[in-house]
Parts: sequence; structure tokens; C-alpha cells
Amino acid sequence: MRILVTGASSFVGAHCARLAAAQGFEVFGLHRNTPLSLPGVESVRADLGDLGSLPQLEALNLDGVLHLACKVKRPTTAGAASVTELNARMLQTLLRLGRPVVYASSTVVHWERPTEYGRCRQAEEAQLAASGLPWAVVRPCAPYGPRLAAHQPTHKESFHTLADFVKRLRIVPVPGTGRARRQPVHVDDFNGAILALLSAGLPNLAFDSGGAQALTVNALVDTLARVRGKRIKKVHIPAGAIALPARFSRDFEPELLAAFDTDDVADPGPLQAQTGLEPRRFEEGAPDLFRTV
Repeated sequence: MRILVTGASSFVGAHCARLAAAQGFEVFGLHRNTPLSLPGVESVRADLGDLGSLPQLEALNLDGVLHLACKVKRPTTAGAASVTELNARMLQTLLRLGRPVVYASSTVVHWERPTEYGRCRQAEEAQLAASGLPWAVVRPCAPYGPRLAAHQPTHKESFHTLADFVKRLRIVPVPGTGRARRQPVHVDDFNGAILALLSAGLPNLAFDSGGAQALTVNALVDTLARVRGKRIKKVHIPAGAIALPARFSRDFEPELLAAFDTDDVADPGPLQAQTGLEPRRFEEGAPDLFRTV
């Protein structure tokens, strides 16, 4: 099966392309500026937000698309297109291909506090469902996993930042109260599930993808400290205070940080029932945050 992995220069996308190649898919990894060097993955450079790239993608004669590319951080340049506009352009190009699509959304769509990113994801889920194409939507909750030695992601993952804090510091800053719950999913569990969906034939359904249990942010930090055999002290910083300087970082979206004390959980049961794949517990996968493969 010939598949296109969009966002292949991202952390999740690179892991997906790597796993798909290992499972025997013929993989084309799409990127804009960061050439890929992953075994079994053919690097394809194109601007998915430009309909002019459509002939190049059509020539690949694809059997399916795993759409992992997304814009999360709002542009700060005056007059720049919004997150909603940028993501909509990418999806429009893919729908023109007329191929089955697995769309990686986000559990942010369930947050009680609305964000532009969440509204954007909701709108695109609806557009895909109305497209007439075979489709599946899978919403990962806080994906995490090991770094790839042969790949440098376009931005640093939040969990890698947290793991680095735990590794290097005795006093670890924690956004918000630390009582909000998260249900992190290991990147291989998420990607394994979407590949299984594609292989079996897409069911035209939406699923949440989370780990085996929900934990508070405080508990996640404590788990990482246990993995490192360290004793740490947590210092809680108001989410709003972090959101302001985040405007000057390419790795964090201020609006999402400001809502950090919102629970972000997922029911992995329906996806497990559909694919037969059981997600691991965070304590099982946490050591991977300190590994490079």
C-alpha cells in the first residue's frame, strides 16, 4: 500500500513514517523544509497549503493518506493567515486527491474552554466526514515517546521539555495547579492504531486515542522523577503567566497554555475495540522519554 504521511518532519509524523515503513507500507514522507532521513521513507518536499502541489501528489498514485500535518501556533506576523486558514488549505489539497484519509485531530476538541485550534479541528473533522471519501478521525491525547536519532523535529515536544526539566533540575516548573488530568498516549500506540485502521479499511468513524489511564500533571511529573530515580520539588506557575512569554517561542501556543488547567482525557476503549491494539500505561512508556532510538 502506497501512503502519504503529511507532517513527516514533526515528532509524531516521523515516528509514523518510520513505523509504517517497518510494517511494509510504501511510505512517502511529506515536508516543507526539513528533508527526511528515515529508513524506507521517500522524502517528498511540497507545500500542502498550496493547491499547486496537487499534480505532484497525484503523481505518487497513493492508496491512502495519513494527515498528521497541522499548524498549532498562531502567526504573530501582521496580516498572516490564521491557524484556521492555514490548516483549511492543507485539508483542501488532500481532499482534492480523492484518497482515503486518516485525520489526526486532537482531544482539544473536547476542552470546556474553547480555543481557535480546537474550533479549527472540529470544523475539519466535519468537513472530512462530509467529503464522501473513506475516512477516520483519531484524536491523540498528549502523544509522547523516544527521540529519533536520525531526525530533528521542527519544534520540541512538550513532554521532551518536561523530561529534560526532570532530568536536569531538582526544582521542576509545572504549569498551572498540576491537578488537571492528562491521558498521554505513546506515539507507537497511536501510530500503530491509525495504521491498523488504514489496513483494515476506514470505518468512517472518529476515535479518541489515549493511554491506559488518566493521571494528573503532578502524577506525570512524579512518574518521570521515579523513572530517573530522583527526588524533585514541583513549583507551580500560573498558566496565564507562562502564556505571555510563550508568544515568543515557536514551541508553545499561548492560548493552549492559558487553558492548561483544563482536563484533557480520552476513552481508548472504542479505538482498542476497532483495532485490537491495547495502549500502554504511562509508567510503562515513560522511560522512552529519556531514550533515543
